[in-house]
Amino acid sequence: MVGTLTPLHASKAAGEQYVRVYASAHGVRAASFRLTGIYGPRQLGGEDHGWVANFAIRNAIGWPITIFGTGKQVRDILFATDAAQAFVDFYERGEAGVYNIGGGPEHAISLLECLRSIEAASGRASELRFEPSRLGDLRWFVCDIGRARTGFGWVPRVRPEQGVEEIVGWVDRNLALFGGSGT
Repeated sequence: MVGTLTPLHASKAAGEQYVRVYASAHGVRAASFRLTGIYGPRQLGGEDHGWVANFAIRNAIGWPITIFGTGKQVRDILFATDAAQAFVDFYERGEAGVYNIGGGPEHAISLLECLRSIEAASGRASELRFEPSRLGDLRWFVCDIGRARTGFGWVPRVRPEQGVEEIVGWVDRNLALFGGSGT
């Protein structure tokens, strides 16, 4: 990994070690999934985790969206059904280990590109506020999903354009959950 390490990174690495040790000690076929950028309907997203949903919700209710940095930071995003399918595929044919489960290069998108997709799907402009970058924020993070692809045949299928439209539609249909006047 390149960049500043934070306690979050340490906690994730510790979890992977626990899974490895437990699996080895008890003869269990287990895996650690490094899940990245998951989003989809029914997600109530926060500022750091679930940011695609957070952007869609804030766009729908007219709240400002804070961008830390330039907004040109790139992340891979993964639709929730694709994440769920990774678990099924691993269960059916995976080997023990650590796997990156994310969108990969084909699902990489900058924060600003994602916002533009949300605005296009919703027909509403977003109010953006820019703040300085934060400790540990990466400018570019796209995971290598090759091990999951070759190990148990998993690949993400829902493209960002389709997934963003689905989450925007769900948010619009459920505005009452967020203090709006939805159906």
